[in-house]
Amino acid sequence: MRKIREILFSKQELDIALIQPNFLMPILESDQNEIVREYWKSMNNSEPLGDTPNEPNHGLFSLAASLRQAGHSVDVLDFQAFDRFLRETENRLITLEDIKASIAMKQARYFGISTITVASENALHIARIIKEIHPDSKVIFGGMHPTLYGEHFIKHEEVDIIIPGEGNQVIVDIVETSGSESELAKIDGILFKDHTGNVVVTKKRSCCHIELDELPYPAYDLICQESLPLMPRIFSVRGCPFSCVFCSCNAFYSIAYDDYVVGVRDPKKVVDEIEHLYNNYSIKFYCFGDLTFMTNKKQSHEICNELIKRGLGHISWWCQTTVGRLNLDDLQLMKKAGCVQVGLGVENSSQDALDLVGKPFDFRSTEQQCKLIRQAGIDPITYWMVGLGTENFQTSKNMIDRICYFIRNDLTELSHIGVPVPYPGSLLWNTPEKYGLEIVSKDFSNYWMNSDELGYSLPAVRTKYLSREHIYAIWQYALIATAEEYKNRSLRRLNKGESNNEQ
Repeated sequence: MRKIREILFSKQELDIALIQPNFLMPILESDQNEIVREYWKSMNNSEPLGDTPNEPNHGLFSLAASLRQAGHSVDVLDFQAFDRFLRETENRLITLEDIKASIAMKQARYFGISTITVASENALHIARIIKEIHPDSKVIFGGMHPTLYGEHFIKHEEVDIIIPGEGNQVIVDIVETSGSESELAKIDGILFKDHTGNVVVTKKRSCCHIELDELPYPAYDLICQESLPLMPRIFSVRGCPFSCVFCSCNAFYSIAYDDYVVGVRDPKKVVDEIEHLYNNYSIKFYCFGDLTFMTNKKQSHEICNELIKRGLGHISWWCQTTVGRLNLDDLQLMKKAGCVQVGLGVENSSQDALDLVGKPFDFRSTEQQCKLIRQAGIDPITYWMVGLGTENFQTSKNMIDRICYFIRNDLTELSHIGVPVPYPGSLLWNTPEKYGLEIVSKDFSNYWMNSDELGYSLPAVRTKYLSREHIYAIWQYALIATAEEYKNRSLRRLNKGESNNEQ
């Protein structure tokens, strides 16, 4: 694998260059909020395996694999990885001059940019640089934000084409054209601008025609050395059968396809992919990217049994699911197959808040679920949310007390405490008032969930009882309180270890 500087600053002639924009807050770690720094430090700077900072954009490497399979020259320019590299080695942030220097070294007919909501402004800056240096090149956008906000996003002068949804076949179809209006008009499932600047929306694609098990494995050989160790994200299903109000997954697919259904992969094909990654990249851990693991228990059990059968249970993995979905038999099988962490979207301790956002469980069952996970020898990871529609100061304090209780009693190994974000396409975006919220900011550069060490801001929403400043203050108080609990737990564990050694 190549070093990041070699990838970014070597001369190349390509059919298409795929780009991951930088998205961290524009501050160095030494300048960040002291409360946030102490919170992460209290957990020994540990991250759930599903939230590691060096995880690559798997979608881009999947697109790269499809493009190479079709015979096209492609590379991936990861400006997020370069930003992390510069922070760690030169104590500075990536600049537009760095990006310009890289783009100037690449001659490509097409540049494809994938972006999430919080990185969308950075992505547009990169597109402007491309148009400035390579005015004849076409700029394609894809990913969550361009899919969900496409008809607004396409109006930017520097955006030529948008691919909503999954783009493995569509991006190949585009690259095989000259980019003319007549050719683009024949490609289903895209948005583009004609010579007058009018937006053309072609007919939606069929989701059912996408054979998930026939897609090539992501081209991880294109990843930079600085993103190692590789943390693959394995998807055993496409989409999610549930509709959490703060999630835009279903909108992502329904916008792109008329016939969207949750796709389920062949368990043996899933394990084939994991075995390929182990044999070719010596992976030591991976994530299941399914939004709700064990939705299809038969499939999940077959995956676990196949991992055990092939002797792959020594490779650690993480998954996420909903409270109440996993029984002890499920968990013991998962443990044997290599599972070391299970993430639970607990969200809140208020049953009114859980009912409002459509969470299908009784909060009282959360403690039992965490105990079962512990009993199986797996670490429970809990995700909480401050500032849901029914919350006031007292219910917020009650929730923080419950998080501390979970830490104190070893019911959670790690926790993420975030805030609701009204992502475009989500129910919180479409009808916030239904969920007790008012959107007070559409500055997407601040659309952080506040669960990242270098990604947090004032929330974009307020409730009937709490202003955005109140929610932010409560979030900080939650970090302070839980950090103290983590420190105390570390001391207890240390003392217990010393006592055991003396015996």
